[in-house]
Amino acid sequence: MAKDKQCYFPLDSLYTSWYNPHDTQVGCEEPHSMSRKKEIETTLSQEEIQQVQQQLVQYIRLAQTLHASATQEEVESALAPLNTLSEKIQLALLKALVKENTQEAADILVAVNVFSTSKEVRKEARRSLIRLEATKVYPQWTPPSTQVSALGVKIAHPPRFWRGCVTQAREQGEVTVLLTWEQGYDYEDVRALMFVLNYWRDGVKDTWIEIVGKRRANELSEEFHSRFADVAVVDCTLAEGKRLLEEALSVNAWRGTTPHKDYQSHLPIIDGLILRATELGEDHGQSFIDPQLTPEETTANFIGAWSLGDYGLTYDLLSRDNALTEGLSRDEWIARHRAWADEGQPARVELDFIREREPRQSALWLPTTVSNRASSRKDIEAGWSVELTDTPLGGTLREMPMGTAVNKETGRHWFWTSYILVQEQEQWRMQRFTDEGASVQGLAIPELQQRIQNYTQDIEQNAQKYNKDVQLFLAEVPWRLVQMLHYSDALIAHLPLDRKVCEDAYNFSVMLGNPERTMVYLERMADRFLEYRADTLRRLGATQITYAYSERAQHMPDRHKRFLALGEETLRAAIALDNAPTSYILLAELYLSMQRNDEAEVELQKALTLQPGPTDEASIEAGLGNVAMRGERLEEALPHFQRAVALDAAYPGIWFNIGFAHRLLGRFEDAEAAYQRALQLDQEDIRVYAELIAINMNRGDKQTARRLAEQGVQANPEAAELHALLASVLFEMGEQLNALRALEKAESIDPEVEMVRHVRQYIRTAGKKR
Repeated sequence: MAKDKQCYFPLDSLYTSWYNPHDTQVGCEEPHSMSRKKEIETTLSQEEIQQVQQQLVQYIRLAQTLHASATQEEVESALAPLNTLSEKIQLALLKALVKENTQEAADILVAVNVFSTSKEVRKEARRSLIRLEATKVYPQWTPPSTQVSALGVKIAHPPRFWRGCVTQAREQGEVTVLLTWEQGYDYEDVRALMFVLNYWRDGVKDTWIEIVGKRRANELSEEFHSRFADVAVVDCTLAEGKRLLEEALSVNAWRGTTPHKDYQSHLPIIDGLILRATELGEDHGQSFIDPQLTPEETTANFIGAWSLGDYGLTYDLLSRDNALTEGLSRDEWIARHRAWADEGQPARVELDFIREREPRQSALWLPTTVSNRASSRKDIEAGWSVELTDTPLGGTLREMPMGTAVNKETGRHWFWTSYILVQEQEQWRMQRFTDEGASVQGLAIPELQQRIQNYTQDIEQNAQKYNKDVQLFLAEVPWRLVQMLHYSDALIAHLPLDRKVCEDAYNFSVMLGNPERTMVYLERMADRFLEYRADTLRRLGATQITYAYSERAQHMPDRHKRFLALGEETLRAAIALDNAPTSYILLAELYLSMQRNDEAEVELQKALTLQPGPTDEASIEAGLGNVAMRGERLEEALPHFQRAVALDAAYPGIWFNIGFAHRLLGRFEDAEAAYQRALQLDQEDIRVYAELIAINMNRGDKQTARRLAEQGVQANPEAAELHALLASVLFEMGEQLNALRALEKAESIDPEVEMVRHVRQYIRTAGKKR
């Protein structure tokens, strides 16, 4: 929720509870640009100005006297010199105190607001405190307990906790807490404090404080619930709110991060109302974890929290009779794991699969009670990985698995673990842990080979069974491939000099599409099987470059640059070993991806002198054509592309390149013919449809353009660009309703695609003109 600002802001001070309730809201005033004396001179006589100046000189001493006052009588005695002044002088003095902008001035304003016998003076003190708080100056003095004065002045009550609520989403590593206190005369006002608490790194991520009336407070509560429509919001006590806040603060302390600036600004309030409060109510020990988590979700959240440093959550996800805590308290568990994390630095967890194991069939009849017990017990296994540094402290964690494969460059470790989950109060909790990756290391060689063979057969059968159902295929195959890699890791440990075992593991990782793990096996093969080292280095260099351009590395600039450099270094090493054309081609492709076009051309020319085979020569010619296109040497590019076609008519993308060059040269018939050849080879190339549609629209053949767009949509139903192109064609044909439907379909797939945004803007602009 946004904090009120500019024209009205509530008074956010711990000591508002002692303020008079009828002085609660004031309009903002423009800051004064005149000097203190000039401002006073415009409203007071010279004698009155001198009286104000005399009091200002002594205000520090007055504040010290207030600090030493233990009773109401002592405070009133300290303020007596002020009360003898006229109301006009007192008001001027309060405004002048604001200009001092000190905590002592704020303390005096609190005293005046509470104990002044003049309503106007009390109201001005209230306004002055608001102005100070706008500059982050807060009072630190607490008035002594007060009684209703004999003159009938209404004194506000100290705050008392009213109610609290919290999002029941602790498993997400973040909760939002709303705590409220009643205060003011007859407890008619409410102070609301809201915190966004992050348990991974940010700690106290956001803070919001406001004073409102009871009606507005109820509205805030309703808004809070509606804001988190997808998450349950449950009640919490002040003790529970304090516990959540203190754990977030411990994250700030551990991570070396700073609580949100508004938390620091309002620390006196938070300290008094929460952190040092004595009447906290009961802490029922709620974890505020979503009770509807499935066993798989519970396991995934445990692994994620363990990897991201949310060790309070990992503890809360354990069953009461778990085998992991070894009697440690929650705080001890957190401390031990944080000590390990400080050295191990776990980061960037990735979940490869998570699934419930099928229960083993028993030949024995089991009574109903035993069968029911099995339904409240689940066996979940997971394949996952995380980047970390090995450290001796890892041995202090019972749930620390063994990485069966480790990428030395990124530090990523791959694990295979399983967990027994049981139900406690209808919520799934982790009871036991098994390191499956370590267990398979103890299997005999024939057993490992048999399991790999069985999974290979399963994958082949599933490929035939689900050849038209990609989703079912993906549900059945990846977890088997991951487990095959762990079996292969164990087999490599048994047979370190068997090249076929490493080669099989490499192929499995390629099938998974995981270049980071593929590098592990290629590096092992390059080190152990020197007779194949040059070829292995070529594959390793290409894999390093593939990883550099992966989505994860693209978001890590240093790593992206590092792996591009590694790829170049590895390919240079391969060239030094056998000087093969393929190494130069791969190096040239790297340079092209980095816009180092001149260097790419040099490497391609070198490759061309080495008498390459037809496949490599086609790659070289295509590469030289791309270099020429980038240099806008279109006539020079075409012969290279044509030679590539002569060597390999199905070379990927070559017909599009020919068509594009012809189109830029204005040879639209030649371009169209090349694009049609490109479509025959690949009906999923969106670029070809876009080019053909543009050519036909420009020549006024809208029907052909529409047919091409519909053909493209049919061949590529999930291509937002093609739906957008169809929309643009239909719009130009005057079929606005159909155009809008096609655009809606494109936006439902991906509204952020550039083509979709462009067509949307075009239709809106053109529609207004029509």
